[in-house]
Amino acid sequence: MKIDGSLTDRLTRQIKSVAASQNHGVATICTAPARVDVLGGLSLEAGGVVAQMALPSRAGVALQWRDDGKMIFLGQQRRQNHQPVILPGAAIFPGGGQSGDQSIPPLDDPQVAWTTPLLNVFKSLIDLGMTFPPLQSVNGALGATVVVDSDIRAGSGQAASTAVTSAFLQALSVSRGMVLTAIQKAHIISDAQRASDGNHGHVVDALTVLSAQDGPPAHLLRYSAQPHSLLGQIPLSKDIRILALDTGVTRPTNRNIFAEFHLTGAMGAKIIETIYRDLGQRHNPIHGYLGNVSPELYRRYFRSMLPRRVRGADFLRTYGPLDPTAGEIIGENIYAIRTTLDHLITEYEHAEHFLQAMEELSESPVEPAISAERRLIMQRAGRLMLASHHSYRLRLQLSCPQADWLVDQLSTAGPKTGTYGARITDCGGGGTVAVLMDASDRATDTLLSIMSRYKEEMGMEVDVRQAGASGSAGALI
Repeated sequence: MKIDGSLTDRLTRQIKSVAASQNHGVATICTAPARVDVLGGLSLEAGGVVAQMALPSRAGVALQWRDDGKMIFLGQQRRQNHQPVILPGAAIFPGGGQSGDQSIPPLDDPQVAWTTPLLNVFKSLIDLGMTFPPLQSVNGALGATVVVDSDIRAGSGQAASTAVTSAFLQALSVSRGMVLTAIQKAHIISDAQRASDGNHGHVVDALTVLSAQDGPPAHLLRYSAQPHSLLGQIPLSKDIRILALDTGVTRPTNRNIFAEFHLTGAMGAKIIETIYRDLGQRHNPIHGYLGNVSPELYRRYFRSMLPRRVRGADFLRTYGPLDPTAGEIIGENIYAIRTTLDHLITEYEHAEHFLQAMEELSESPVEPAISAERRLIMQRAGRLMLASHHSYRLRLQLSCPQADWLVDQLSTAGPKTGTYGARITDCGGGGTVAVLMDASDRATDTLLSIMSRYKEEMGMEVDVRQAGASGSAGALI
């Protein structure tokens, strides 16, 4: 099934436009979808449960090997061209029939830094022992032409960089006959992004972009972040929709929110583990994951024992260092332990109950008219999304006026119009709002009205995608 014909056609034309006598073999073209964080978000950093879905917006990569030792990168995103990048293949491929410096040169220029995750993929594969032998040709010096094209807006919170990196790794795997599992690929993609400034890709994001099933029906992916495993895909019943509303606001890249929460969450886990040990608990019952702390126990006992804020130096003196994978505690920095754990633990709880509601809906029969029982389940799921948004907005100050306006308008419209809940997604700060609606014309009319008023109020247009719709298949499907 050709789910991305226009994108594939564009890539084919673009790779042909840079054809040269040095090109070797047929171009390999692979694409990957965007994704929306339906619920769970930052609880990834606490070993929580996360709900994600793929979107029909896609990114693609065309890869063609060269025998002249040149690495040529060309790209565009939402029709905005990236600056072309040309590098010597000797900087990337050790033993690839070339000589010279084998380290990847730093790309400090923001205009060319878009290639950094792709170069990091090469580095990860070489570190794993993958070999890139020279081509059988007169020149025998390995290089490649890489063309990137994406319909996913950068900074939308829809894993734009993850989709590009996934499509690139898949094109590499296909063209060189590499056999890697989905989890191996997800780790390579995540590591390649995290090593790049402004990119905060997560293994779970990569698993969605790689493994999501195409719709219809739409599939809601259920993950456990202990550490990273896909627990199953819940088919959504045809009377409900989950939509991704791109606000047009670019998520800030000057803060790595995921890294901050990972570190502060690890500090909170260390305090709770210390409390257990002081109470005579011989074994660690949370096994390093806040997601294993009962929300009831947390609210009844642990929360009052946690400091609201703690200076890094005071934490280190009292509790000692953390595992290096948690990040570095800066002595003079102030860490909001209690607020962070309030969000992480309740977000895990929200996601778990939301997924249970979606399972109930998928298991019960769909009638021509939505029954009162089904409507109550939808309302419960919607309230969980709204609770998540308010936590982002009030606890963390990680929302933005545009997202708040959309959520407020959708909440005011409410279940009587077929609109049940909405929340800001990803790490907040802008980007995308996820919405739970029924499939009625009334709900569609409500959304269209809100979108029209959004343009008048905010001066921007909302880009809407239905999660799990046709065209959402993962790169491996």
